[in-house]
Amino acid sequence: MADPIYGIHQSQPFDVFSYMKANGRRLNLVGRFSYLPNLLVKPQVGLQNGMDLIISDEIAYYDEPMMDGQMRRYAKIRGFLADYSSVKSASTSLSDIQLVEDEIIRLGYRDLTILASTEDPQVFATALNVGVERIGLTMKAAEIFEIRAGVPTYTNDPSSVMDAPYDGEGYARVNGAWVLSDHMVHPDIDGGTAYV
Repeated sequence: MADPIYGIHQSQPFDVFSYMKANGRRLNLVGRFSYLPNLLVKPQVGLQNGMDLIISDEIAYYDEPMMDGQMRRYAKIRGFLADYSSVKSASTSLSDIQLVEDEIIRLGYRDLTILASTEDPQVFATALNVGVERIGLTMKAAEIFEIRAGVPTYTNDPSSVMDAPYDGEGYARVNGAWVLSDHMVHPDIDGGTAYV
């Protein structure tokens, strides 16, 4: 969710990437920030040394049903963290990755979910949709994560009472449509029969 950029919360992948890059000092990331479409045109995806934070241009959605019949929808942005080192162990690299993830949460992206954690360059290459030869040989550990970004949007279930007109009048659904109710007994209401 994080701070707004000019009043608009970052819900688009490039906005999330730009916000994280602008706050890179707070993330304590020694390495580089990359936007996946820009990175894919380079001959090598991975580094020789340091950490790579990559934000994908893919948007997934998380729908949360609410008790009043509405659906709350959030954007989910995918990211990749990989640590490259010729001297660190995989467990040390994973600890360093988790420190960066903690800082991402401190930046305001509180809903961070780890989708996969790996020490295998082949698994990481597959996640990025590149050949393994493009991943640096010194990759020690990588994690794939998703963050909930931006403010939610709300949608109504078409059969919910939430789609009824809201003007202070009483309405009833007759033949699938909302009609002004005169509070009288009708012989036919939505296909049923009312008896007096």
